[in-house]
Amino acid sequence: MILILIGRVVEGAGVGCSSFSCPLYASEIAPTNLRGMLSGFMQMTVVIGLFGANVVNLLLQSHKWGWRLSNGIILIAPITIIVGIFFCPETPRWLFQNKGRKAAEESLKRIRKTDNVTAELDAIADTVKEMGNEMPIKEFFTTKKVLERLGIGIGVHVLSQTTGINPIFVYGGIIYQSVLGNGILSLLILSGTVLLCTIPALFLFDRLGRRNLLMFGGIAMVGGHFVSATIFVSNCQIKRKLINDSAIIQEIVDCSGSSGTLMLVFTAIFVASFAISWGPISWIYAAEIFPLNVRSRAVSITTGSNWLTGIILSYILELIAPLGIHGIFYLFGSLTVLAVIFVYLFCPETKGILLEDIEETFDNFQLQNRTIIRILRQSFQRSKKTNT
Repeated sequence: MILILIGRVVEGAGVGCSSFSCPLYASEIAPTNLRGMLSGFMQMTVVIGLFGANVVNLLLQSHKWGWRLSNGIILIAPITIIVGIFFCPETPRWLFQNKGRKAAEESLKRIRKTDNVTAELDAIADTVKEMGNEMPIKEFFTTKKVLERLGIGIGVHVLSQTTGINPIFVYGGIIYQSVLGNGILSLLILSGTVLLCTIPALFLFDRLGRRNLLMFGGIAMVGGHFVSATIFVSNCQIKRKLINDSAIIQEIVDCSGSSGTLMLVFTAIFVASFAISWGPISWIYAAEIFPLNVRSRAVSITTGSNWLTGIILSYILELIAPLGIHGIFYLFGSLTVLAVIFVYLFCPETKGILLEDIEETFDNFQLQNRTIIRILRQSFQRSKKTNT
């Protein structure tokens, strides 16, 4: 067990580094019109791995070497990365900062497959000149604009976790084992849904935009959670019985008719909506909203917030006893409502905008200009005048 834990720590370090460097790398090498698709492709590899893991679990669940074989199959992914990384060029923006314009130009020509890169190179040069080198730690945590942007990046990552996606996959097997009697098959259906829905999502990021997908996808996720919870409340009962006449009480979920299947269907609607919105876009958005001189450090912090929230939510099973299965779904649905409101208030659209122009986009996106805020402010002012 000690060796397994040490291995998991080493694996965790590798996953932690790759989870912020992959979307960051993709955002810096991708052309503006394809940045969403290429940055979001990391999510595609994640869901392929998730689906593959569930298939392997289903096939090996009764094998005496099951977990050993599973860990052996895992090696395919890192070996592929080790070999493939040597074929990847360095990003032009990093090269411009560290090795000069000539090196950046050569890399940009290789990536874009054209010699006509002057305009983009000039934009990078202007940004490097304006922003300077990597911002010192002291200024990083005292500069208002950086802190505001950091709050948005952390908010998007934290809220993507509080939608409940990880608990659904970590504990969904337990939940649907009690509801339907087949937890592994239920997880396979959900992971297959995520996989199938991520494919068309790759082509929507740069067409419909990040902001629209986050808001409308979030609304669909809320519906999936709330309907699943309501079905459970209306059609399922929890029966308690003593095990072998002992003091240990076993809880058995009894769902009438096709209620369990309907719950799974609406949970699948939730994960499908997540796959085309919050799943990939939280990584895309946080990797492209920061100025060049703080981008790598800021993206690593926002990524850390994602994993930290995941750790906290790993204890969500403790809430099933006081809240019930339906209460967990209602909780995640309510938190997803907050996620939609957060995007509406604080997140401007970044689709089709050159990374070097993101700063101007945020400067022009002011909280007081949101329609709801204007209506509330006008109502408050009218009410104040009436009272005086």
